[in-house]
Amino acid sequence: MDNQNQDLKKKVEKLEEEVIEMKKQIEFLLITKETSNEIKQITQTKVNNPKPPKTVSRQVKVTVENEKVDYEALIFQKWLPRFFIFIFILGVMWGFKAASDYGVLNKYAKIGIGFVIAIALFWYGNRQMKAKRSTLGQSLIGGVLPVLFLTTFAMHHLYHMVGSTIAFILLIIWVCIGFYSMNRYKSEVIGLISIIGAVFVPFLVKSDSPNYLFFSIYETVIYLCFMFYATFKKYKFIYLSSVILLHLSYLIVALVNFNTNGIEYFALSILVQHISLLAILIKSKFAIKKQVIILHTSFILTIGWIFSAFEDLNRTMILIFLCVGYLFLTFYYKKKSDFFFGFSTNFILAISFLCLDSVSENLLCTVLIIQAVSTYLFYLRYRDLLKLILAALTFIPVGISILSVGIDSFWSFETMNWLMLILALITIAILAYKNEDEKQFILLSSSLLITVILIAFITQIVQILAVDQSDNMIRLLINISWILLSILAMILGNIKKFKVWTYTGIGLLLLTLGKLVLIDLPNITLMVRAGLFILLGLIGLVISRIFFKGSSSQKNYKI
Repeated sequence: MDNQNQDLKKKVEKLEEEVIEMKKQIEFLLITKETSNEIKQITQTKVNNPKPPKTVSRQVKVTVENEKVDYEALIFQKWLPRFFIFIFILGVMWGFKAASDYGVLNKYAKIGIGFVIAIALFWYGNRQMKAKRSTLGQSLIGGVLPVLFLTTFAMHHLYHMVGSTIAFILLIIWVCIGFYSMNRYKSEVIGLISIIGAVFVPFLVKSDSPNYLFFSIYETVIYLCFMFYATFKKYKFIYLSSVILLHLSYLIVALVNFNTNGIEYFALSILVQHISLLAILIKSKFAIKKQVIILHTSFILTIGWIFSAFEDLNRTMILIFLCVGYLFLTFYYKKKSDFFFGFSTNFILAISFLCLDSVSENLLCTVLIIQAVSTYLFYLRYRDLLKLILAALTFIPVGISILSVGIDSFWSFETMNWLMLILALITIAILAYKNEDEKQFILLSSSLLITVILIAFITQIVQILAVDQSDNMIRLLINISWILLSILAMILGNIKKFKVWTYTGIGLLLLTLGKLVLIDLPNITLMVRAGLFILLGLIGLVISRIFFKGSSSQKNYKI
């Protein structure tokens, strides 16, 4: 028994140890599981809600300050110096005049004082430029040129102290000083004063026998110098002024001397100007769109000088040269839109003026109508609004001139012009209806216009063909032609489902009836009257039947 008890006791102790060991293992497993669950939860939380990385955020405060115009600086620093330098020069002029009237100063003293004032203005203006007061300095230096020009003018014209050659040399020297000052101080204002003085230098020199060839060469050289310099420095006001002043100087001479023999030199100079504008447009990238506008304006003015200066053969050769040149440039620069549209516009203008110059008067209207339609096709292809304007400016006046001339003979140029106008209107109406947005307006307006012109054309043709017939027969044929035209309009309206054409035909039929009742009725025989009324009545019944059938079958019409 004792041995059994001891064995049982040992087994119990062993079991207790195993139970304790099992408890430890269970506790370890539970702790491990809880830890893994916590890790999973933390990982999932990080995935679902990632924390943004810590970044150093700097708040950059951008303060947009509204640019306010400083009117005080604008008035007192920019405009007042320029205004008062002008007042100063006027005061000097009147002071010299007063000194002359009272005999205070002789001519040498006045001329000397003029040069002293010019030197003083240049010296003091240069000091202001060095002191960074550029506006005041430019105004003072700009005032030097008018004083020098006026002093030289007085020396030459008033006091006869120097001859024409010396006066001209002195004036050129003053222009060079102005050009130097413009370049040194980078002042467009000084440049404007310089070019104005340079252009009008020949007007300040007295000459009993003007040399218009020398005058045109001088003006051309001055223009080219200032224009190329303005392009290089991008001085738009000098660029534009050089273009305008060249035309202005020649125009003054042409108006003063109506019988000027050298006007062809002026025209050649203007042609050189236009070619130089063209070259600058191609080579420079300076305000291309504005240069294109200036080129168009220059071309029109150039054409005006060419027509004024040259006779038939020379004028035609120059126009052909311009046409060929712009046609080549149009194709060569077809991938550059600004150049392509600009050159093609000038080509169309050149062709128009060439037609006016070369085509006979009988064929001119037809040729211009064809050109206007071609220009409109160009507009539809490229949507260049300027081409539409050119087409309208050509088509409308030519169309009015065609309509203002009646047809006297069936085989005549007038008949051809009328037919060409009608065909052109139909072509433009079809193209506009297919390519423009305002379809209903185009359909209505073109239908009415073409109908009116057709009525006038057919009436004249009937009167010519029936010239040997009696008055009753002529009236009958005119009414029948109007009726046939109205039937044609209604048939086309029914086929094309255009109610406008149908209504136009009905309106023309009613117009024929009104003409018959109000104008023709007292002048036609009873037989003709009966036949016309029967014809109109039958046509009206047929039209009513057609409309009834169309409404019952619910055909869709376009208004």
